[in-house]
Amino acid sequence: MKSLKTRIITGTALLAVIIPLIVINHKIAEIGFLLVGIFLSVTAAHEMMSMFAKKSPSLSRLKYIIPVFSGILTYVVYFSTTRGLDIASDTYENFIYHFLVSVVFIAFVVISIIIVIFTKNSTAHDFASCVIALCYTGLIFGYVISIRYLTPMEPARVDLIVKGGRSFGYLYAITIATDSFAYLIGSKWGKRKLCPDISPKKTVEGALGGLIAGSITGVICVFLFRIYIPGDAKETLIAIAIAFVFSLILAFTVQVGDLVASKMKRTYDIKDFGKIFPGHGGVLDRFDSLLFSGACFYIMVQVLQLFIIWAK
Repeated sequence: MKSLKTRIITGTALLAVIIPLIVINHKIAEIGFLLVGIFLSVTAAHEMMSMFAKKSPSLSRLKYIIPVFSGILTYVVYFSTTRGLDIASDTYENFIYHFLVSVVFIAFVVISIIIVIFTKNSTAHDFASCVIALCYTGLIFGYVISIRYLTPMEPARVDLIVKGGRSFGYLYAITIATDSFAYLIGSKWGKRKLCPDISPKKTVEGALGGLIAGSITGVICVFLFRIYIPGDAKETLIAIAIAFVFSLILAFTVQVGDLVASKMKRTYDIKDFGKIFPGHGGVLDRFDSLLFSGACFYIMVQVLQLFIIWAK
């Protein structure tokens, strides 16, 4: 009972901080959300590197260096999102901003590997640990944070309003619905284990229930948040079908993200990644489901924008 009360208080406090930063359309809110995002990225990187260091003490130094790299990567992804792929532009010069993300990422990987090489008792496995941490808490976290800064599609070509708070609200609603219904249905009717070696309590029935609930929630949010504005009944039916498939993919990645985090914790024999959120654990415990689905959403939106640019 005490644990549930702690979880509710922590969750409420977290939402009280994040929701205004998402909803309020003001420069201060945008900067505040970015700073919170960078802080969470740095904290998540420290959590992950601390986990890796449990089995590889040679990474003890890097658990303070990788978080700095992850925070910078998160900012670079934000920078490329707000500067690159301007669909109103007929030139390709904006691609340089997204290319910058790759350059910075590779540079940090090279620096990390050099540090590992000159660290006593280090192994080749430490290379992979650094790359995984940079990908997971730097690149992926950066993409999720950057959803807040997505701009609308070109009105003349696509009636999509993929913008900041609407996009984040849509994604977060799918995440909550998928997680909640997967748990509820799995607890009530779950019989067949989904991945017993990773998460013994997850069931096939729960996973299917989460997929369906997440997909339906996504369709509702597309119209509720006016992300798509259909012109007639035919366009509405097409929009429902496309939104369902789109949301189904995101609901699937929500569950993949949860399983990935569970696999890491089981491998390194830890209950939680951290303790920053009482009752919830660490940053990676709280946002594991959101990370994969957020990265997937960001990539799909950017690919769609590319098609719009090339169609000009």
